[in-house]
Amino acid sequence: MTSSAVQANIRKISQWSPIWIVPVAAVLIGSWMLYHTFKNQGPTVTLLASNAEGIISGKTQIKSRSVDVGKVVSVELSQDLKQVVIRARMNPGTANLLNDESQLWVVKPTIGRGGVSGLNTLLSGAYIELQPGKSDSGKYFFELLETPPIAPPDAPGVRIFLSSSDAAALAVGDPILYRGYDVGTVERSEFDMTKRNMRYQLFIRAPYDALVTENVRFWKASGMALDMSAEGVRIEMASMATLLGGGVTFDVLDGWPAGNKVANDADFQLFENRKSIQDGLYNEYLEYLLFFDESIRGLTAGAPVEYRGVRIGTVASVPYFFNMKNPLQVAFNKGIPVLIRIETGRLYDNLTLPQLRLELDQAVSKGLRAVLKTGNLLTGGLYIDLNQLEADSQRQTQAADTVSAPVAASAALDAGADNTIVATETPAIVATPLLPEPLPEFAGYKILPTSRSGLGHIEQKVLQALDKINNLPVEQVLADSSATLNATRDLMQQSQQLVQSLDALVKADATQQLPAEVNRSLADLRKTLAGLSPGSPVYERINSNLQAMDKVLRDLQPVVQTLNQQSNALILSADPKADPEPEQGNQP
Repeated sequence: MTSSAVQANIRKISQWSPIWIVPVAAVLIGSWMLYHTFKNQGPTVTLLASNAEGIISGKTQIKSRSVDVGKVVSVELSQDLKQVVIRARMNPGTANLLNDESQLWVVKPTIGRGGVSGLNTLLSGAYIELQPGKSDSGKYFFELLETPPIAPPDAPGVRIFLSSSDAAALAVGDPILYRGYDVGTVERSEFDMTKRNMRYQLFIRAPYDALVTENVRFWKASGMALDMSAEGVRIEMASMATLLGGGVTFDVLDGWPAGNKVANDADFQLFENRKSIQDGLYNEYLEYLLFFDESIRGLTAGAPVEYRGVRIGTVASVPYFFNMKNPLQVAFNKGIPVLIRIETGRLYDNLTLPQLRLELDQAVSKGLRAVLKTGNLLTGGLYIDLNQLEADSQRQTQAADTVSAPVAASAALDAGADNTIVATETPAIVATPLLPEPLPEFAGYKILPTSRSGLGHIEQKVLQALDKINNLPVEQVLADSSATLNATRDLMQQSQQLVQSLDALVKADATQQLPAEVNRSLADLRKTLAGLSPGSPVYERINSNLQAMDKVLRDLQPVVQTLNQQSNALILSADPKADPEPEQGNQP
């Protein structure tokens, strides 16, 4: 049995197979999905930060007014390893939130002067807050702010700048006060390298921005200010919030016009306190140099310069050695230099600097001197007092050189009993005013003469007394005193020996028996005197003998008279003589 081969007929199909519908549909669907995804996803934003604290890739949200508008997709270091690069994907329809005025910062728990903020992030974690701006220019590259902004860029109000040399004067978040009411906040602080001072940005919200005018002045509100200077003790108290946190206050000084409202970015100066503002108003002054040969302890910069109790200037520098060569030699030879300012605004209006200089030169020629005086006994603060210290006669003599005719006539007027002025006949004196001698200069400044204060005179007298005491021959006196002490020591030893000898003599048996013998002798003497007392026989016998002797003497008296008249009457009988008679006086 034979088999025959079967030949298959091959035919090429020319129609399109329906199976290709599946892959084509898959490609179309995938393309549409890719297109829809890229079309509906938000823009990518790149953020730069100093650190990535609290930020987690794929978890940290970007919020605006507590609404999720994006998410962080990656966190990595920059190529120079100095910053953190954060990339975030924004939600669809949020492109209008990103522009030149937009600001982003990390929200996390913070404790500051304004209180505690960000407590909701303790459970949910930190997030990035987006504050959109109103600019039309889009932006997709930002730097995260270290601190949240105080106010939005479009917030109604005014932003100004303050300049201060004190880096610790203000802090971000400090309040701005107007007469104790909170009207704004300190937004930013930075150090200006060109001016070498601190620069603070302040935001004052509307409607209080109208209070910021051209003539307002800003000063620190420290809550409590204690000023102990030569002018006394001054205490200022502010609100409790300012006492705890500090701040800045502003106002228009008394008597000043408010002026026009300022525009944004206006510059002002931050003063230490309100008193320093008053001192800063006097910008026209003359500087003089003083040399004191006494202690200036207690004299500080800012101390007043007064003339008979009226302030006319301010102490600028204590001590002043800026433009001086060999300052120690200057201090030893001339004294401690002090720079002062005589301010025209403190005297009277329309006083020019040349007029002030001329008046001071004339006052110095009449005896004007600068004296250190104690302004506050509690703090020991000193101030400088300018006063006429020369004798009145000398001042009158010097003043007579510049007396004019009307002044001479007025000096010759006498006041009557009815308070009327009667002129006497005194010829007018007309003299040409003499220009005072120019003051000496040192280091580019005029020198005002100085004088010691009352305490300085006392100190000088004490020093002179001490010098006299120091010049005494103390060594010779000490040597003589030493010799005197040695002689006194020898005398004391001899006295001690004498006392011992007397003590031995007193203790002797014969000396002990002596009082009894003296008592016996006194008793015998008493008995003897008792026998001679009136009424005793001895006394009567002696009295009778004396009477008999008296009688004998009276009987012998004629014999004595006769012998006085004739000494030989005992041998020859004497003629009796008649009794003498007084002679009669001559009759006229």
